[in-house]
Amino acid sequence: MIEPTFLLVHGSWHGPWCWDALRAALSERGVASEAVALPSCGTDPAALGGFFEDAAAVGAAAAAIAGDVVVVGHSYGGAAISQAAYGPNVKRLVYVGAFMPDAGRSSVSYLPPGPLAPYIGLRDDGTMEVPAGQAVPSFYHDCASEVAAAAEARLCLQSQAVLGPSATRAAWRDIPSTYVVTTLDQALPADFQRMFAAQATEAVDFEASHSPFLSRPDDFAALLVRIAASTQTREPA
Repeated sequence: MIEPTFLLVHGSWHGPWCWDALRAALSERGVASEAVALPSCGTDPAALGGFFEDAAAVGAAAAAIAGDVVVVGHSYGGAAISQAAYGPNVKRLVYVGAFMPDAGRSSVSYLPPGPLAPYIGLRDDGTMEVPAGQAVPSFYHDCASEVAAAAEARLCLQSQAVLGPSATRAAWRDIPSTYVVTTLDQALPADFQRMFAAQATEAVDFEASHSPFLSRPDDFAALLVRIAASTQTREPA
């Protein structure tokens, strides 16, 4: 049996680099993976895209993969994979500590009233940054110190243009989905995640911070392989 390819979609401020340890762990298991670079993340504020550009990038990346695909979205990346349009080769969506908006809703519409989380720093140039001292406790608190420091150093700007638009589709309504609740999460608490997990075809708990692909890459790879193995073939639309 040929394993599906995992298409990995990062969250805000990150990039494909955040999946490197997980991709290595998947490769050791003989499993292929690809990682998308979302247009809304980068270093040049004037060049950043928004929510719909991100979704288009995900859809295009999935279409370019020969064979079956399991799409994995982390944090904000969950919104992008929900909005993306797919062909019949996409067999499952996996949400990891992620937003999972329904059609007609934006990600921020699910947030409780009050100020934004302290790890969201709004800038006058239309981007968001992670303020100094916020990344490690919010995203990487259970990572090895050198792993956390390396990740923090690579964080980039995130376009504020991802905040406002409402989704026009919810791919999880047509494609089987798994929600992975990161139970030690300090960025999107587990109770908040369970609101989305209730929408998924199935939900599993994973004892990790917001970044299990950095803190427990081998264990997380094993979980993803188990999820893929249990995925039933999706009938073509």
